[in-house]
Amino acid sequence: MITGTDLLQISLARVNMDRTDLEAAGVIERGEAGDKAWSNFGRDMDTFILKLPDWRRAALAEAIREQASRNGGTSH
Repeated sequence: MITGTDLLQISLARVNMDRTDLEAAGVIERGEAGDKAWSNFGRDMDTFILKLPDWRRAALAEAIREQASRNGGTSH
């Protein structure tokens, strides 16, 4: 179950991620190949997440967990 604190940490991690985080995690392609995905992420993160293939969504979830743990929070 996700708590209010978990939801806050997830949201903070998402908004604090930059393109290099997503590229390193394999969520978007590096360079010009990832330009449209990066734009979509910034414009509408929720729709971006919904349209990701399962393996990229799992990579994003792991990147969010790592970001949250770096910021001293926890997420499930």
